[in-house]
Amino acid sequence: MEYVTVADDLKFSKVIAGTMRASSEGLSGSKMADFVDRCLDTGVTTFDHADIYGYYESSRLFGEAVLQDHPALRDKLQIVTKFNIILPRKENGYAHYYDSSVQHLNESLNKSLEVLHTDYVDVLLIHRLDPLLDPEELAEGLDSLIKQGKVRHIGISNASYTYFEMVSKYVKTPLVTNQIEVNPLYTDTFFNGVMDSALIHKIPLMAWSPLAGGKLFHPETGQQFRVREILRQMAEKYGADSIDKIAYAFINKLPATICPIVGSTKFERIQSAIDAQSIRLTNKDWFKILEVSRGREVL
Repeated sequence: MEYVTVADDLKFSKVIAGTMRASSEGLSGSKMADFVDRCLDTGVTTFDHADIYGYYESSRLFGEAVLQDHPALRDKLQIVTKFNIILPRKENGYAHYYDSSVQHLNESLNKSLEVLHTDYVDVLLIHRLDPLLDPEELAEGLDSLIKQGKVRHIGISNASYTYFEMVSKYVKTPLVTNQIEVNPLYTDTFFNGVMDSALIHKIPLMAWSPLAGGKLFHPETGQQFRVREILRQMAEKYGADSIDKIAYAFINKLPATICPIVGSTKFERIQSAIDAQSIRLTNKDWFKILEVSRGREVL
């Protein structure tokens, strides 16, 4: 397993285990504990959470199955979580919106710490671009959490180049990552400045939906069918037994350091991401995949 330096006192495993589907896939109790054990055994030490995942259930399942009974494991893993999305619930009139206030920041983080059975998170991310975010107020709130020891580092998710720069100007602690969508179907982030920003700030990126939410396996559109076919051809060429390994290799080829988040709790998907670290696509083959995805020739 490769490891990525996020800060002087923090490293991520190159492959990150995502917990978004833990609740919907029934990963609780011994199943969750076994999944985490298998991850740790193969060197996957970083786990991606958000307060809302599993409709506010996934982090609780993780905490109860892992850290509640085995608190010593906390020093062996890194926890990333997020805040500011409010999902529709009875108590808020079934409204769906963002809340980046300090009050919600504290409420969300304290609840995450409680259900995860930990005193701190390694990285806290601002989940979505909130047009109502007050950067000065939020910066003070984040700085306070760091001083309290509840948060070690902060980052952002789904941030454009300009949004990342704006938040960076206000926070006292440097942002250590940006979690963005990257996959062979969605290549906008190669050209919209997000990759450039990561290289300028010398930070690793976290890639959510590296397999396009399963669309690479179950295509419905022309683009999806085309990309699945070129990935199949490349898998044959590189001796890979599954197209997902080529999808991960496509991401790994980028010059910015990118840690793919495996959203599935099926361990074979984790293993594919690990195996893909040894696949080195040529420039010609990488651009062929890009060309097929975009539906036009490279100029």
